[in-house]
Amino acid sequence: MSAEAPENLWLAELWLQNRDRLVRLIATRMSPVLLRRMSPDDVAQETYLACGRRMKFLQEHSDVPVFVKLRKLALQTITDMERKHLAAGKRDAMKESCLAESDNDVSVNALSRFADSLVGPRTHLERMELLEQTRRAMRELPENDREILELRHFEELSNTECAAALGIEPKAASIRYVRALKRMKELLGNVGV
Repeated sequence: MSAEAPENLWLAELWLQNRDRLVRLIATRMSPVLLRRMSPDDVAQETYLACGRRMKFLQEHSDVPVFVKLRKLALQTITDMERKHLAAGKRDAMKESCLAESDNDVSVNALSRFADSLVGPRTHLERMELLEQTRRAMRELPENDREILELRHFEELSNTECAAALGIEPKAASIRYVRALKRMKELLGNVGV
């Protein structure tokens, strides 16, 4: 057994604990154009390889939740994949067609879950209308409010993880989240929900 084996086992265990959340995060953050070329699982695999190269980063600063570190590496990997595939001089990814973008669009699914958390169950038509109203309201929110809602609801980060990702105190993250929810509900109230 090599000297690196315990470290590799640590990473494998860490990955197994966080993989599903990371795949959801990746799927939410990938651009639709990149989704035409690769699946979120492909990017997750690249992220795992990046984790293997960045073990020191993952192990230092124990005050930062490990998922926040994994999230950072996943976002960096998405950026790297976009550069590789979208800036390549080969086939133009912008001209590729997507086979099934509407119902399988991960960001729409995340937005749907968020809309569902704001109100009780509705008919399909009412739900689609609410989804569109929620989409418009999210676009109208200030960037800080939109960011904290995306972290909490789309990426499913805890308050502590949000605070670490934003570089703020947990209490400030809580205040920002409550303020953002209030603004979101006000906007939804203005559109007739």
